Amino acid sequence: MSQIYIALGFLVSCAVSVVSVASHRCRNALMRGKSENTLHTDEALSMPLNGSVMLFSLYVLLRFIPKEFFNALISFCLSLLSIFALNAFVKGYVKANILTGLLCVGIATVSYMTGSWIANNVLAFAFGVTALESLHVGGFSASFVLLIGLFFYDIFWVFGSDVMLTVATGIDGPIKILFPQTIFGDHQQKSLLGLGDIIVPGFFICQTLVFSKDFVKRGNLYFATAMVAYTLSLFNTMAVMLIFQHGQPALLFIVPWLLISFCAVAIYQGDVRAAWNFDILTVFSTSSDEKTRDEETSHEEEESLGMFVWASVLDLFGLTSEEEVKSDADGAKLKEKKEA
Repeated sequence: MSQIYIALGFLVSCAVSVVSVASHRCRNALMRGKSENTLHTDEALSMPLNGSVMLFSLYVLLRFIPKEFFNALISFCLSLLSIFALNAFVKGYVKANILTGLLCVGIATVSYMTGSWIANNVLAFAFGVTALESLHVGGFSASFVLLIGLFFYDIFWVFGSDVMLTVATGIDGPIKILFPQTIFGDHQQKSLLGLGDIIVPGFFICQTLVFSKDFVKRGNLYFATAMVAYTLSLFNTMAVMLIFQHGQPALLFIVPWLLISFCAVAIYQGDVRAAWNFDILTVFSTSSDEKTRDEETSHEEEESLGMFVWASVLDLFGLTSEEEVKSDADGAKLKEKKEA
């Protein structure tokens, strides 16, 4: 029985580490002006519905398509994506080169071919950090809507049916953190924590770091509060799971812990109005940045997408620089403007 505690402790440690690392990388990205992808309130409202459609579609496919074939296909696609996610993560510390590119491909290959839980966790860690770093939630209103909507989504699909459990256990790939329940045994049974239970609250926690350090100038107060609340909520989830011997919707515990603790501190500090007016995109923006962002178009031509994929492949092995990629993108935009 003691080995299960090791497994659960590992899952909590990984989740907290992903969110902590991603929060600081997200803030650094915003300080450099990288804020291309932003989730607003109207998009947050549609997330539970979109998630439900995708989840149920996967469930139906698992029911009617041979599991081995479907799992191999999905795992292959996830492994391909994980190569670029791991590359994006590594580039935050080491300049991309042929060696790092081969390392990313090698880890993804090992994960896909052998099902190694260690390789899977490396890719899942990178997936989580990259997702939180590249997509930002605008204001707290959007994150509150997102958390509350997915709170009910999680409860419905876990307690209302076997859909969530079937999909979570039926698909192999770097979309969950794994750890053997018997670390000193055969490693057949594994405890897992889905990336959704890390990324969804991670969006909110990333906001608290910027809000605390750069908007209301209170150091790490709100970020530390959110991290403690998130950690306790995960232990809360694990405790209930052990008591009832049944998988639990983690957001059932995570969302109340996060929102109640944040609101309590905001009320005590008198920062309710500041929280209401907070928008993560405007904290580091200048008027010229906002003008440039307003002028940029959101649609992409098919040629531009192809160029992006090719540039990503070259960048994986360090065969192109960020300046060249930016120059190519600027050239494509200039060409589009001239044609218009």
